[in-house]
Amino acid sequence: MRRQAFSLDEANAMIPDLVRQFEELRVLQQQAEEREEQLEKLVELDRSNGRNHGDEIARIENEIEGIVQRTNRIIDDITDLGCEIKDVERGLVDFPSERDGRLVYLCWKLGEDQIRYWHELTSGYAGRQPL
Repeated sequence: MRRQAFSLDEANAMIPDLVRQFEELRVLQQQAEEREEQLEKLVELDRSNGRNHGDEIARIENEIEGIVQRTNRIIDDITDLGCEIKDVERGLVDFPSERDGRLVYLCWKLGEDQIRYWHELTSGYAGRQPL
């Protein structure tokens, strides 16, 4: 169930888990890129040398599919908490919150040890302001 708004303490309490999840996403991205390179080389070999690399190609395609599924599960786990991923690669997450009686976003980016910024719903990362 999605939340309406996070307090600063509630959002900050989620940071350690988010760090772990985004670090895993980075590892998965690296693995996917490596498998894609392997797949491209095998497909080229398959065309050029007359040997059939079908089994190995299928194995790597299955590995890529597993990486994609795991990546999607992590993203779903994060968004199911009620926060919004704005940029997976940068680890940028917004938490709906109330400030002066209106809905805003608390804004966190991977590498920051706690939430120190907020922004209006329409301003995005460029509009971050210190808490």
